[in-house]
Amino acid sequence: MSEVIKILLVEDDEDDYFLTSDYLERCESPKFELTWVTNSLDAVEALKTENFDLCLLDYLLGAENAIDVLAVLKSNQFSLPVVILTGQSDVTVDEMVMRAGAADYLQKSEIESPRFMRTIRYAMVRRDIENERIERNKVEQKNKAKDKFLAHLGHELRTPLTSILGYTELLIDDARNSPFQQELSIIHSNGKHLLSLLNDLLDMSRIMAEKLELNIKEVNLSAFLTDIHSLMRLNAKDKGLSLNVISKTKVPEFIQTDPTRLRQVLLNLISNAVKFTDKGSITLTISLDQHDEANKQSPLLRFSVDDTGIGMPPDKLANIFQPFEQIEDVMRANHGGAGLGLAICKELVTKLGGDIHVTSRLGEGSTFTFDINPGNISSQPNVELTLGQIQPVESSSIDLNVTGRVLIVDDLREIRRLTGHIVSQSKADISYAENGVKALEAVLQADEHNKPYDLVLMDIHMPVMNGIEALHAIRRHGKNIPVIAVTAASRKGLRESLIREGFNDVIGKPIDRFALANLLSQYLPPGDHITFSNVEAQVADMPMQKPYAPEKEESHGAPIKHRVDSDEATNGAQQSSIQKSSNKRVLVIEDDEDAAELLQLFLTHLGHDVTTEYCGADALKAAESDSFDHVLMDLTLPDYDGYDLAEEIKGKLPNATLTIVSGHEASKETMQTIGIDSALLKPVSKDDLASVVG
Repeated sequence: MSEVIKILLVEDDEDDYFLTSDYLERCESPKFELTWVTNSLDAVEALKTENFDLCLLDYLLGAENAIDVLAVLKSNQFSLPVVILTGQSDVTVDEMVMRAGAADYLQKSEIESPRFMRTIRYAMVRRDIENERIERNKVEQKNKAKDKFLAHLGHELRTPLTSILGYTELLIDDARNSPFQQELSIIHSNGKHLLSLLNDLLDMSRIMAEKLELNIKEVNLSAFLTDIHSLMRLNAKDKGLSLNVISKTKVPEFIQTDPTRLRQVLLNLISNAVKFTDKGSITLTISLDQHDEANKQSPLLRFSVDDTGIGMPPDKLANIFQPFEQIEDVMRANHGGAGLGLAICKELVTKLGGDIHVTSRLGEGSTFTFDINPGNISSQPNVELTLGQIQPVESSSIDLNVTGRVLIVDDLREIRRLTGHIVSQSKADISYAENGVKALEAVLQADEHNKPYDLVLMDIHMPVMNGIEALHAIRRHGKNIPVIAVTAASRKGLRESLIREGFNDVIGKPIDRFALANLLSQYLPPGDHITFSNVEAQVADMPMQKPYAPEKEESHGAPIKHRVDSDEATNGAQQSSIQKSSNKRVLVIEDDEDAAELLQLFLTHLGHDVTTEYCGADALKAAESDSFDHVLMDLTLPDYDGYDLAEEIKGKLPNATLTIVSGHEASKETMQTIGIDSALLKPVSKDDLASVVG
């Protein structure tokens, strides 16, 4: 309660005013400051010029009554508590004024009684509660407005980025632009950098709004770390650095965590280490921190990323995990970034059940260490961490004179693409599957279409159905297709064990390009002669985000073929026949003309017939007058709500596949309700479109 309570008394009887004033003046605690008016008009004027804590309102004011005055106060949006004063008790009047918005109802004879002071105190408490509710509502509205703004900002930034990245990719793909490859690559890499900054901003906004949720699942630690090593070692190698992964202790084979978020933290820390290190090495160290069993605390899994880079001064370390904080010297060195990466890492690590801290030596390097909760690991023994051995690079020629059809099965999209890079150097057709169930579907579907696979590259550790279970299922269906096990584990006797399970061969992770090339030549039929010198040098520099063997997965989950030719001019006839076989009628609904034109170019390059409409009404007319196999549509259109339009489109084209292409993240629940098959977040590449359309 405030030290001095300011009261507005609306009373037309002078004697009652003096009675009320005299009583309030005698009160020592709290103190009251009284302002007296005699009608509603004067009350409104007083409330406009001064703030009051409480209003005491006489029920009868000449021609007016309290209900009339309450209506006037409400119409002028005054929200202070009002206590009604009356000469005598009346249950009906009491009920009427309370319904009209009064805080309480008192007889004038009670002014000098304890009940009068209690009524004032209760009214003030209710006012404070109401003010808190109003403030909370204001904060909620501000947060909603901020979220809406960020969503709009994300959409508005992704749309031009789509054009920048998409048209740059088209120029890079055109052999006539070979003299400008370096300049185009700079544009493309800077566009990707802008996209990463945007993603960081949106991630941080989700974290601050407490809308970021974890997806906890079982993770094979060895396979997970092998994939991290495989993805990041080429980045380190480009700067002449080595990337090492070691374990100080035995570790659990499986942990319970969110692999996407743990992966995000590790890739961010390793990328930073590479960025700020010019010579030496980066080392990722893993250990199991066994807590005191007497306290019954679960052990934590500890990760440390150590580099030999520029380091940081001690006085700069305190704020390094704060959003938008960057070391001044780092900014002068033009290393870039919005200063959000480490703040996001800290929030993610906290959500994963641990903490993160840093030690650094200026000019010598830094060490970032964080823990996560690995879940319940008490039922499994700890094992030595083993990663696939990386063979040294050899300068020799590899004969990729093979053709046929290859199915690559791995739950991580980046690893599927990495493997696809190598296989795409041959004349083989490539398909992808993300788990054993989809691999089995793909094998059976291929046989039904009389286009069986010649080889399957099968990861061992996958969700839904692992590689061994998938192999057994394939064999139960009588399929004797060669299947090669791809595994990050390297324990003694593993190869023999997998061969006994029925695999034709085994290859380790990270996949050695020369070893895979030898397996391809062994199991695939010979094709037109083609030889590449030093495949390692050629494939290692290919951008991860722009694979030469794009994925194609239909809505029912069965991957199908997407042919990749290394030379369009030489193999035009083959490419033409492939496009005809996969040709689809596609309806694009996009109000941004540049984005629509880019989508049309991409889809045309993929061999599809495209119709473009710039608003919902025209799109519905097109859907009524023509048939389409696939619909790509933005969520923000000038004349329609995106989801409403999607529902109408689905009704007119029930057999068409519907994909959202938007700068806004689509709601999974709404998609499922309407029957939307998939969603792409802008900016989209030709490979993204190939993954959903073909």
